[in-house]
Amino acid sequence: MRKWTWATLLVLPLVVAGGLVYAKTVGQGDKPPPVNGEGYVCPITGEELPCPLCCPLNQNK
Repeated sequence: MRKWTWATLLVLPLVVAGGLVYAKTVGQGDKPPPVNGEGYVCPITGEELPCPLCCPLNQNK
């Protein structure tokens, strides 16, 4: 029984750390790319625009 207890205590932190690393890499796909300097990169056209409202995606807002 002691072997199972020690095995669980050794494996559990590895599983938790692996889950955190996986969650961090998956979560990065949702963030928009950072804007360098002034301007906004439209996700539809890929153009650098002066503001986010200039993008055709945000015209209805």
